[in-house]
Amino acid sequence: MRIAYVLPGIGRKKGQRYLKSWLMEPLNIAVLSAITPSGHTKRFFDDRIELVDFDWPADLVLIPVETYTAQRSYSIADEYRRRGVRVILGGYHVTLAPDEASRHADAIVVGNADEVLSDAIADLEAGCLQTSYQGRMGIGYREPDRSIYAAQRRKYVPISLVETGRGCYHNCEFCSIASYYCRGYVHREVIDIVAEMAAQPNKLFFLVDDSIFSDKSFAKELFRAIGELNVEWTTQITLDIARDAEALALMRSSGCTLVLIGFESVLSSNLAQMDKQWATRLGEMDELVERVHEAGIAIYASFVFGFDGDSRDSFEATLRFCQRHRFFTVAFNHLLTFPGTRTYNRLLEAGALKWNAWWLQPGYTYGQLAFEPALMSSDSLTATCVEYRKRFHTWRSIFRRSLALWGRSARPRTHLAYWAVNLLFHFEVDKRSGIPVGLNLQEAGK
Repeated sequence: MRIAYVLPGIGRKKGQRYLKSWLMEPLNIAVLSAITPSGHTKRFFDDRIELVDFDWPADLVLIPVETYTAQRSYSIADEYRRRGVRVILGGYHVTLAPDEASRHADAIVVGNADEVLSDAIADLEAGCLQTSYQGRMGIGYREPDRSIYAAQRRKYVPISLVETGRGCYHNCEFCSIASYYCRGYVHREVIDIVAEMAAQPNKLFFLVDDSIFSDKSFAKELFRAIGELNVEWTTQITLDIARDAEALALMRSSGCTLVLIGFESVLSSNLAQMDKQWATRLGEMDELVERVHEAGIAIYASFVFGFDGDSRDSFEATLRFCQRHRFFTVAFNHLLTFPGTRTYNRLLEAGALKWNAWWLQPGYTYGQLAFEPALMSSDSLTATCVEYRKRFHTWRSIFRRSLALWGRSARPRTHLAYWAVNLLFHFEVDKRSGIPVGLNLQEAGK
């Protein structure tokens, strides 16, 4: 059987350049290829950077769907089905909005596909494909099949993505991961992770994990094992790791020079509203940030704006906090109301959403809010996010923070990454805003 894997983009028109900051290797496609039974002919289309070849004679198409790419995913799926090709949709968005996705697929996978994709393919070959398959919490592969990338020789950012775990034990109101995994967490075997890392030509890694410190004993075992590889790596963590001096020391000694931390807000009222008040109980943010920096690890700080306490004053307070700590870089994002989350349900029940399915709304663009915040208009909040991202990434700020980085790391790759990321954000910080989300095939010129 001939199987096509399609990774949908989020609004790139024909001939339009895709933002380089987003061109990471699509790990989910390599995982799908790895869990596909052997004996099939495979082809991958990365809709972010190339046109989907609908004329390639596929018998089955597998499409992972994210909320931002839902409209585009459905348009691609509909075109394949119009041509008589079977389509299976899966991914976070499908799990959180299964009834919607079912209208555009022959079958959907709800939850992780690892343990059920082979069943779906066998059923299709036997002529008895079911309309829905229920995945389980586990991770059912040992190593992704990166050969699926190589055929077309695409140029991705030279960072190897390696999955270590899925899920998170926290329950933040706005988080789709919390809804998807119901506060569960599962990780791969350390021996498999390390073997995969050792086999990669790139020696700079992003460990894909929603909260790598969810299982402390696993995390420390992993850090010790990675320390034997002489590599550099980054990942996502929550700030509570700063309470564990041993964990910080192990991270640094194993090659971790940068972590992404979702601070979300510097306002305790906002943290309480998003059910992240545990962050305030950890102690002063300033103290915990300095512990991470003193361990020799830089921070990519992420913040979300759109909760009830947010105003221009909260942006200003956040900027001062970021400037004080001279973070590696920052993200000032607007609040996204992902389907299935408690934030989405709260706003839906209150009648506060502009569109119940904003991801399918014609003309919806990146940066738009799907609701009106309490203290700012939606347009004002979007514009203010862009303004403060620019203010953080001025030439003066980039230079001052580069000096601070020398006190945290002397590794050349870290400094090269710093300048690459900050120059990219300096020049492209406002180019995401206004990008149409999920153009259909006709609008995008296929």
